[in-house]
Amino acid sequence: MSTLSTSSLRPLYKATQVRELDQRTIAGGIESFALMQRAASSAWHSFRSRWPQARSVTVLCGGGNNGGDGHVLAALAMQSGLKVQRLSLKPRDALSGDVARAAELATAAGVGFEEWHPHTTLAGEVIVDALLGTGLSGEVEGSIKQAIKAMNTASQPVLALDIPSGISADTGAMLGTAVEATCTVTFIGDKIGLHTGDAPAYTGDIDFRPLGVKAQAFFDIPPTAWRLDDALLGEAFTPRSRTSHKGSLGHVLVMGG
Repeated sequence: MSTLSTSSLRPLYKATQVRELDQRTIAGGIESFALMQRAASSAWHSFRSRWPQARSVTVLCGGGNNGGDGHVLAALAMQSGLKVQRLSLKPRDALSGDVARAAELATAAGVGFEEWHPHTTLAGEVIVDALLGTGLSGEVEGSIKQAIKAMNTASQPVLALDIPSGISADTGAMLGTAVEATCTVTFIGDKIGLHTGDAPAYTGDIDFRPLGVKAQAFFDIPPTAWRLDDALLGEAFTPRSRTSHKGSLGHVLVMGG
């Protein structure tokens, strides 16, 4: 039997740990807006690899940095020749900082800006969920809840940025309602809440993108858990014949209190 090493495992982090990694990366000389652009670019590559024939996209943007990622992705989609519907849950003058900068970047690229309303038709062949990031703690409500339900009612596939909106990044709990994503592209550190609780029913395929964060940023931030994939388990054990049984597979000692 071969053995598993930590190099074969994927580290999982809580939201506060990933935010600390984010801040360390910025302190290390990467501007926060440049990091947002990296996230959007990685998400765009994930989009194109999964839906190379898509000619239109609807991007739903919240008022935080997750929404900023969505605005930049909308700009990239427009620059690539797609028809882009950008729907914001916040009015333009309510945006600030990097999010306002990202929204202006998309506008400069020719992307229209439309405030989302419950009657709005989601017109793109693919929908991008850029509503909420990893900071969600209470149940979703109001317009966010309505927008999530609209995405779930639509027939199009959904790409969630970082985490499906409505899922706790720490526990995987569904907080009232959550986006049922086809694929989730997550950044910097893989979140434990993508793999626990209710999350597996909402994430779809998970595409992890480290964004080039340097190894030293992870110093003294121990993973909350390690993920062992089925494929790695298959590598760790010798092949079994179809007639094998517990007597032919070695022994295990279990001690319980």
